[in-house]
Amino acid sequence: MLLPVALSACGHAPLVQENDRRLSRMLCEVGEQRVTLSPRFSYDLPGPLRHTPCGTLESGFDYDKRRDVQTAGTTGSFRAGALEILASSLSLVVEGWLDGREEGTLYTPEQFLQYQLALMDVTSSKARPQDINWVTHRSMQCLRFHNVWHGPSGSWEEDVKYWCWENQSGLKQPFSVSAGQRLPEGTKGYDLDQAFILPFFQSLKINRLSDTALAEADAKIKAACAHVKSRYDQHLNWGDDYPDKRLTRQRLRSCGYDAP
Repeated sequence: MLLPVALSACGHAPLVQENDRRLSRMLCEVGEQRVTLSPRFSYDLPGPLRHTPCGTLESGFDYDKRRDVQTAGTTGSFRAGALEILASSLSLVVEGWLDGREEGTLYTPEQFLQYQLALMDVTSSKARPQDINWVTHRSMQCLRFHNVWHGPSGSWEEDVKYWCWENQSGLKQPFSVSAGQRLPEGTKGYDLDQAFILPFFQSLKINRLSDTALAEADAKIKAACAHVKSRYDQHLNWGDDYPDKRLTRQRLRSCGYDAP
């Protein structure tokens, strides 16, 4: 487990805290420690996040206990003309998806791809990535999304995200890992795959979940499915969808419900 750290920013809300939902630690203190918080897997943080200066605005490492989401990142700033841009300049996000709330995670890999493409077509805020391709890591089938975009504030951003299906934990839903960077225009960044993603997979150890943990994950998935079914039966909206609610109906079928 990551070791407790008793640091806080003077005059600000504590940067280091823990409650029943969230754990927050200073990345500068825990970056070299192996991340073992998730019941699903453990891993080492990649090199660019292992040795970082202590921040005063962000803790740098957060764990959402309920959603099994781990986020590590650095915060930086740069000037763009008369503006000073505050940016999360480097980040790694690892998501176990144990709660069943993420749409599409109960699909087969190919169904998941088709669902993501359909969601991008129907959602104006979800632009299609520049690259979408299948890759293999550690004998796992992974779907890779990659995108680069340039902002109006003199910065450029890049994000790469992998969805991977494994057969070791006992779970059917994939996990995801994503890396990102935001830098001033004209600045050369990292090769995200080489500097972040490959080291993650090289250090990754997947755990076989206990019967109790699998039962808890299954109960959360069933609860999430029942919530979608309840809203569908009440003719309430559930996220972005086509007028005929085809995406919602597809999700209900993946949950085991009879849906036209």
